[in-house]
Amino acid sequence: MQFRLVIVEPHYQINIGYMARIAKNFGVNRLWIVNPKCKYNGKNAIKYSKHAHTLVKNARICKSIGEATSGFSVIGTTAIWQKAYSGMSNVYELSDFVKKFGSGRVKKMALVIGRDTTGLTSEEMSGCDAVVYIGASDSYPTLNISHALAILLYAIKGNVSKAAAEGFGNVYAGSADIEMLLGLFGRFVEANNEIRKKDMVKRAFRHIVERSGPTKSEIATLLVAFGIKKNRNGKK
Repeated sequence: MQFRLVIVEPHYQINIGYMARIAKNFGVNRLWIVNPKCKYNGKNAIKYSKHAHTLVKNARICKSIGEATSGFSVIGTTAIWQKAYSGMSNVYELSDFVKKFGSGRVKKMALVIGRDTTGLTSEEMSGCDAVVYIGASDSYPTLNISHALAILLYAIKGNVSKAAAEGFGNVYAGSADIEMLLGLFGRFVEANNEIRKKDMVKRAFRHIVERSGPTKSEIATLLVAFGIKKNRNGKK
């Protein structure tokens, strides 16, 4: 998926800095800023962006949301869903939005973050292809803009860490490991005459193992246990 992060009329350098930092955390390599109301690359913006200062310095400045999102599906954001729902029907809570538009269904997505003072206007939201909100507490639904961005990017872009994906891929058991364990357990059940509802027991064990997400080490430990049991019975 091609992804573009668009920030509309930010008023505070600190928020630009924090959003740049969050953006880089999730693999966004450029900011598109519409009509900044402060010096977007000022001292505080650079300071609070930390190691993402290049995103601030190289931000693309645009005159309108249309210019910043040209050629992309436009996804607006809001903290107050009623504000968007009054004028359009395609307003989604974040979890529902991910179910409908996630997993690469949208090839070119521009996520539009509203003003850090008043957000997007109803008119601006009506021009979006969809609007997403985070289902926070009814008593205080408005998140800090950078906190909201972190939640949105993680939900939309998912785990962008290749190192973590590869590392955990070597930790957790694969289907072959699990099937080997289930096979040994099935033999154990079939050999035990005290177990009457053998299919039910095997099915219950499969459900437990598949829900637990066992590691390779855990599977190996259980395989050894069943192996010892199997050997003591003189069966191979």
